[in-house]
Amino acid sequence: MASASEIAAKLNLVPNPEGGLYAETFRDTSVFLSESRLPPQYKVDREVSTCIYFMLPSGSVSRLHRIPCAETWHFYLGEPLTIIELDEKDGKAKLTCLGPDIVDNQRVQYTVPPDVWFGAFPSKDFHISRVSKAEPRDPESHYSLVGCTCAPAFQFQDFELGKRSELVASFPDLETIISLLTLPD
Repeated sequence: MASASEIAAKLNLVPNPEGGLYAETFRDTSVFLSESRLPPQYKVDREVSTCIYFMLPSGSVSRLHRIPCAETWHFYLGEPLTIIELDEKDGKAKLTCLGPDIVDNQRVQYTVPPDVWFGAFPSKDFHISRVSKAEPRDPESHYSLVGCTCAPAFQFQDFELGKRSELVASFPDLETIISLLTLPD
């Protein structure tokens, strides 16, 4: 299998503000949505949908963030990754494993609903039962390559990166995992 660097170069991946690497591959301009016709959580006009490649090498995470649109994740290559969602209704975390082994309950596609705090991490990087980091692994040979589709289209103006202190205040039972998936305030 190709190294993470080889794939990143081939797909023109660049650092993502939430962590990992990405490249936008499609922005559907066939329909344009005016901010005035969208619900108030959308801050700017936008196209109907966007797609990206997204890579998480071992040792990196997709930090907790939220956006107002649904985001569908598609598994492509490499090792499984875990998507975590924080449920504001019950204060619990929902974990979904995205990967190639559907017989072992991994999903090849999963949609995160709008306005939910979520992030992701390479599944083998953490011991979820203890919520701790596993032994470091070589990020060149241990990575996950996925795609993400947002509808309506993703716009950075809507992107909200989670603040550790605010998330811990809202989800006190999840302080350890929040600390792993956020930057210090």
